[in-house]
Amino acid sequence: MATPTSVRAIAPSQIYLVFLVSGASALVYQVIWSRWLGLVFGNTTASVSIILSAFMGGLAIGSHVVGKRLPRIVNPLRAYALVELGIGAFALLFPSFTSLMASAFTAVVAPETPPAVALAIRATCAFALLLVPTALMGATLPLLTDFFRRHPLASREWKVGALYAANTLGAALGVLTTSLVLIELVGVWATTVLAALLNFGVAAFAWNRSRTQDAASTAIEQAAPVTTSGGPVQRAATIALALSGGLAMAGEVLWTRNMETAIGTSTYAFSCVVFVFLVGIASGSSAMSLRVSKVKDHQGALAALLLFMALWMVVSIVLFRVIGLDARARIHDAASIGTALTTYVAVALLLVPLAFASGACFPVATRMLNPSSDDAGGAAVARAYAWNTVGSVAGSLLAGFVIAPSFDFAPSLFVVAGGYVMAGVWCAVQGATGRAQRRAHAVGGLIIAVVVGVAASQTPAMLRTWGEGIEVISHQPGLQGVTTVLRRHGAPSAGGLLVNGYGMTTKIPDTKMMAHAPMALHPAPRNVLVICFGMGTTYRSALSHGAEVTVVELVPKVLEAFPFFFADATDVLANPKGRRIVNDGRNFLLMTRERFDVITLDPPPPIDGAGVNNLYSRDFVELARSRLTPGGIFAHWIPMPGTAAGVHDTRTVYMLVDTIRGAFPYVYGLNSHDGVGVHIIASDTPITATVSDVQQRLGAPRVAADVREFGAVSLDFFAKLRPVEAPAADALIVTDDHPLLEFNLLRRALSSE
Repeated sequence: MATPTSVRAIAPSQIYLVFLVSGASALVYQVIWSRWLGLVFGNTTASVSIILSAFMGGLAIGSHVVGKRLPRIVNPLRAYALVELGIGAFALLFPSFTSLMASAFTAVVAPETPPAVALAIRATCAFALLLVPTALMGATLPLLTDFFRRHPLASREWKVGALYAANTLGAALGVLTTSLVLIELVGVWATTVLAALLNFGVAAFAWNRSRTQDAASTAIEQAAPVTTSGGPVQRAATIALALSGGLAMAGEVLWTRNMETAIGTSTYAFSCVVFVFLVGIASGSSAMSLRVSKVKDHQGALAALLLFMALWMVVSIVLFRVIGLDARARIHDAASIGTALTTYVAVALLLVPLAFASGACFPVATRMLNPSSDDAGGAAVARAYAWNTVGSVAGSLLAGFVIAPSFDFAPSLFVVAGGYVMAGVWCAVQGATGRAQRRAHAVGGLIIAVVVGVAASQTPAMLRTWGEGIEVISHQPGLQGVTTVLRRHGAPSAGGLLVNGYGMTTKIPDTKMMAHAPMALHPAPRNVLVICFGMGTTYRSALSHGAEVTVVELVPKVLEAFPFFFADATDVLANPKGRRIVNDGRNFLLMTRERFDVITLDPPPPIDGAGVNNLYSRDFVELARSRLTPGGIFAHWIPMPGTAAGVHDTRTVYMLVDTIRGAFPYVYGLNSHDGVGVHIIASDTPITATVSDVQQRLGAPRVAADVREFGAVSLDFFAKLRPVEAPAADALIVTDDHPLLEFNLLRRALSSE
């Protein structure tokens, strides 16, 4: 039969390129939508896990639904064009939908709402917001796969691996470009518009080429649907896909937590890890797609890949301990962002073999679902993708809510390694009998022994890496991370607090001044809000004034560590005027109806880490201003360069000061007592307190004793309070749309300081 000339205009390479671009836009949206939803629901682990699960769940639903309808879709390429058009259109409307959802969320959820109820409402809202666009994204792979299957010029190759690889490579490029360049250069909204334009361009190209598909369908009389259900091999493939997806997602979540101990919480660190992981998946899927038709035992190959991933998890944990400790030292002493990025990639490369094997699983399992054909059917791909994504949802939730809160850094990864072993053995024994089954059990038992043995040898060593003369007196995993309390041998109380291996605060007079300065400058502070608990110094000092004090802390284990730092912790915790709330500080302000005379905060270091921008942006400062009583005081701590707190130059300090000055009419600066930062004091009204007023307010016995506890602070300290000038017209301002504190690569690279 002659092939219509118009059909020849569609080259498979064009479809691969189209799907690469589609993958890039999808990851742009995941990065940006996660940021937007985090502003509404908070940056807690629970919220992040829910958002990620809602995103992945939508993909699974879209893949499943379109897979069922493929036999009735006459022109898959035209349907694909409409799907891409829908994704782009929804992306442009997403900010408006998010704003409406935020209003509804804060109307029904308050700080006093039971955690389980609040969590359920968060999940419902996130799922409702993300269902439509992510379902459309999930439909793209089955549609393009079925287009290939129906195309009269399609070679008899297994296309699913190449398509999956192209989409994943595009995702890798999307996350890297968004994080390293676009958000800093043009902002969050403009990046969204650029991604939507990519969708529209892809839609236009696919719609134009879809006109030739009508001729193609006539020429081949539209391929019959492929049956993907059936025997034990198909069931084994389906379950293996779910298990591999779940374990891969759990591993990514837990590896990110482990890597924070070495490369910090920078967005660039996370982006490099995701980029390397996605490139590894794309490479594995592409390579296996070229070889899968020559593999004789697909079930055995899938089992071998799962067992290899178990072994590599163990190897990478050992290598990471060697590389990671040195990497942390190099990053903290790094003279340039280039050195830091090189370190991020070097550490992330440990994941390449794991990601490569994970990517190779997809074409193998898909071939098992459709063994009678040399070409991939859209229904087979839809089923494979849906189950793999369902597994990813379960893995994300399991890692965030069960494994991470229950296990330390390395042990959490050993749990995942054990999961890979069980999945591999299970896959190997499906349908096997006699010697083959016994051999699979023996191999699995051997690998489990290796996992347990290495875990037993490595885990204690992780606790002995804090330095000579340092004693670990508490090391507790929790929902928000691992909290470590350190003490020098012979010291009466603890002096070090770390979360995920990063130092949070220390005992110096300035941590007390975060409470005493704004409360002494306010004529009568009765209701005070402290955001970020740390060692509890600021909260404890605020209570000494006799005011009602609320503290909001993101990490529950940090609150539990308070007794390690102060002998009177029991009395402080029993103070009826104190209230402790576990939540994201910004989310608390968004939900509360209370008004405060003083709001003071010291965000966790490094302040350029992922998510901390939300506590420095003008949007946050304006939100805090709206929660102050008339004449109330907002006090914000800004660290200085050279303090390993994430401030790399004095321009960053000016940028943060200008951001606050742009939101309040009256802003004052007070250089820190210990020379490590500056207290910014802001209000809607002029601050008129004199040195005599301050002396009187600090003269109360409990307050005076607290002020002197870490060393005397003279009244001359308060006399140095100076007004801050209004920012220049061209001043850099941190906003939610332009998170310049967190995204600073270009600014640092071009800086001569």
